[in-house]
Amino acid sequence: MKITRIEVHQIELPLEHPYSLSGGRLLFEKLDSTVVAVTTDEGLTGWGEGCPWGSTYLPAFGKGIRAGLEEIAPQMLGQDPRRIAQINRLMDRALPGHPYIKSAIDVACWDLLGKATGLPVCELLGGREEGPVVLHSSVPTGEPDAMIGSIDRYREKGYRIHSCKVGGSEPGPDIERIRAVTAALGT
Repeated sequence: MKITRIEVHQIELPLEHPYSLSGGRLLFEKLDSTVVAVTTDEGLTGWGEGCPWGSTYLPAFGKGIRAGLEEIAPQMLGQDPRRIAQINRLMDRALPGHPYIKSAIDVACWDLLGKATGLPVCELLGGREEGPVVLHSSVPTGEPDAMIGSIDRYREKGYRIHSCKVGGSEPGPDIERIRAVTAALGT
């Protein structure tokens, strides 16, 4: 099996609600996602995605993924995607560092390995875990009532852990947020 084609797609993912943190310094209304399709000579296609949290939060950013893939993709053509360690070494040689860029191709190769073996990726990575998945929400900075409303909506969807963002220019409102949210969470 050999990689014959790598397609890169940019997709904007709108957020359900604008997301603010660092006292409103960082505001996100959509995320810039990159979806990769890696196709082989056997007609299989593996899919991967890279979706950093905006361009002002961490060094990773959507356009950076696509620029990095231009460097990496030519080195992947002709390679066996099932040899994931070899793929990762080649990506590191083509572009040292920048793991967020390489993750989309890595995931697509795992997807191809799963399709080639007839196994779900979770089995390839050590096996399916029994029981519920613990979901974590991320609650943007806001007025205490709005933050509590967000937590309530996340609870209805099954989220059990909530990361509430604070960090305004003055500590007083943050203390009020912390007290209000803590009181609303209960035990």
